[in-house]
Amino acid sequence: MPYPSSSENLELFLTRARMLSAVAVPAYLALLLFLTSEEGWRWSFLVLCVLPPVAAVAGFVGKRDIRPGLAVAALVLAFAPLPLIGGLEALF
Repeated sequence: MPYPSSSENLELFLTRARMLSAVAVPAYLALLLFLTSEEGWRWSFLVLCVLPPVAAVAGFVGKRDIRPGLAVAALVLAFAPLPLIGGLEALF
């Protein structure tokens, strides 16, 4: 089996980053509905309504413009809301 070239690896990474950041939006919206109805968390509105759509847009732009740094930022923004909400709720 031949080793894939670096352009194939980059394309695979950009595609996965785009898909993970796009899938995070409906998942976090479902979590937002659950947390606000069950727990009444205030900070979940701010974090879950802003960060996932920004991450999805960054993932799509990173794939379209072939910008791996932006794709990494999209992945970080896609996974950042969970620890951020936990930290904010622990403080307040």
